[in-house]
Amino acid sequence: MAEKKLHENPLPEASQMEPDKLKDMPQPAQKSTVTVPVVPAPTSRFSFPSLTKTPPNELYRKLLPAILFVLTFVTVMTMLLIYMDTVALGAQQFRLNMSRDYELARIPAESATLVAYVRQLHLAPRPPKSPPPAPSITDRVEVLDKLYGEIYNGTFVEFMPRGGREPTTAYLETARGWRGVVVRAAPRDFLALRGTASALHACLSPTTHPREVSYQEPESSGVSFSSRVLCLPLYTVLLAADAVTADYALIAGDSAPAALTHLPFNEPSVRLQVIEFRSTDMSARNRTTEFLLGKNYTVAAEFRDGVMYALKKSLP
Repeated sequence: MAEKKLHENPLPEASQMEPDKLKDMPQPAQKSTVTVPVVPAPTSRFSFPSLTKTPPNELYRKLLPAILFVLTFVTVMTMLLIYMDTVALGAQQFRLNMSRDYELARIPAESATLVAYVRQLHLAPRPPKSPPPAPSITDRVEVLDKLYGEIYNGTFVEFMPRGGREPTTAYLETARGWRGVVVRAAPRDFLALRGTASALHACLSPTTHPREVSYQEPESSGVSFSSRVLCLPLYTVLLAADAVTADYALIAGDSAPAALTHLPFNEPSVRLQVIEFRSTDMSARNRTTEFLLGKNYTVAAEFRDGVMYALKKSLP
């Protein structure tokens, strides 16, 4: 019986252990809990409407601003591209026109329409009657006085590529009341002469028809300035200025010898008393002399920079 009780209560001392011994025994590890903050998921600023739950009218109303923005953007970009293409084509055509010479071969020098066009739109009006003081008499004026005496109220034509006012024609206009036209191809020189003379902006055409060419005018800094100039036949300018019977015609430039060959000297209405070819090119001077000697002219005087020819029939 005693053994049976021992088996039923095998270790009575274990349940009655001292508290101090329980404290010395290792305790099981306790689980620590960490609280994780809940961060709300980022939401997009732009929300798309639900295509399955939104009614059709409400869907159209929400999509209309986006559709209008896309249509406006496409329209503006299309117009911008068209404008840029147009500007580029215009600039290309402008550069092409500035570098190309146009031969207006269908317009003859004696065309009444061309003469009226030059006279009304290109020929500047005559300056006021209070001209600047007359310059000193020149050696050219002295030659004219020896040929015909002192002529008053005569007519002149001054056709030069560039430069200021020629002293000979300036003296004849201010001191003796001559009238005439001063022609310059250089734009700056033409503008400078408009207030002091009846000026014309043109170059001398070496043919029987007008031309439109590009004129390169050098700047003081070495940069050239390009502009368009209308080249007119000499006969057209004489008709526009009412100077087909001019007492004195001064021409200069590389195109002058060829321009003289196209004058209708055989017509009685064309009668230039004195022609001066201003040039230092001896070859061009010799060709001009040979041509004018065959047109009933004679050499009246030779200068370092030109030759004067006088019509034989008008000589005393």
